[in-house]
Amino acid sequence: MDMDLGTRISELRREKGMTQEQLAKLVGISAPAVSKWETGSSCPDIALLCPLARALDTNVDTLLQFEEELSQERLDEYLNEILEKARTGNREEAEAMLQKQLHTYPSSNALKYNATTVLNFFLMIFPMETSEKKKAWQMQKKQLFEEVRISGNPQYWQGAVSGLAAAAIQEEDFEEAELLLKELPENSTESTLLWMQLYLKKKEPEKALEVTQHRLYVLVRQLLMCLTTLMNGGMITDNEKVLEICGVYHRLEEIFGVGGGVSEGFFVEAYRRMDRPEDALKSLIKMVEASISPMQEPNPLLFSPTIHIEEGQSVTTLEMKQMLLNSILTDDFFAGFLEREELQEAVEKLKQDIRKESAGAKE
Repeated sequence: MDMDLGTRISELRREKGMTQEQLAKLVGISAPAVSKWETGSSCPDIALLCPLARALDTNVDTLLQFEEELSQERLDEYLNEILEKARTGNREEAEAMLQKQLHTYPSSNALKYNATTVLNFFLMIFPMETSEKKKAWQMQKKQLFEEVRISGNPQYWQGAVSGLAAAAIQEEDFEEAELLLKELPENSTESTLLWMQLYLKKKEPEKALEVTQHRLYVLVRQLLMCLTTLMNGGMITDNEKVLEICGVYHRLEEIFGVGGGVSEGFFVEAYRRMDRPEDALKSLIKMVEASISPMQEPNPLLFSPTIHIEEGQSVTTLEMKQMLLNSILTDDFFAGFLEREELQEAVEKLKQDIRKESAGAKE
């Protein structure tokens, strides 16, 4: 995959308009020796590398095409060539190419990490290989993952630990798998999936269900938070699009049973921006109803029995209810609706709920 040294010498010599005889004379050797270098039948003695580099107006690093770090571009090039060779059925050559690069760049965590993917590819497309060869690939994968893990490289460390944990689960080394999984961040989808696999492998489906439902609940809350940012972050100025996002938020609330009716508040704001007071009023009344209602259990199909809501727990805090009441009574936008029967009923319900909760707090 690399241009060999002989080809590099020939290229540099020709760039200088120099014959083999002229180069040979400069470094004190015979012309046939230069010819052998350029044809690849022999290599320059190490003592000649510096004089040779000077004669060609370069340095030894350039002459040898030394790379201290493997660039992403070069890495992608190497990996693509290896994979293409494997696709054509040249397993031995593809494997040799991979091992050569691992020996050429022994400290490259990027290469080591990506090499595990190549080894997985070998296992997939060469199913008829001997069990010894497959075992060797699996062992090398673990070795590479371990080297990356020990390096602590922040870009690849988590993936390496996950790879080792997955291997331990597959081999039913449950103690090792748990130790590795405890190294991973708790609130990540990747670690959740591995814990789920571990519990299923250990025939503990209840624990597998628990970690999966808990992670799903966190992800739903994060999704709703992202939608809130889209609506309130000034990123989208098209009010029609904001209204559509409100609808998406509302549907997610209904599907997952998470959110507590907060979407009505977003509708109020969207309708205000669009100068649709009647629609804003309808959403405001729904918002009041939601704020004084007890929080509903999340969708039991998705979250039972893991996620529980304390019975009677309110959707909003006492402080938030008081802020909502003050906003309704002082906001000029709703001033013309304060005499409307439906809004008066909603305001009275909100006041009663605040009084009741305030009394309970004092007790």
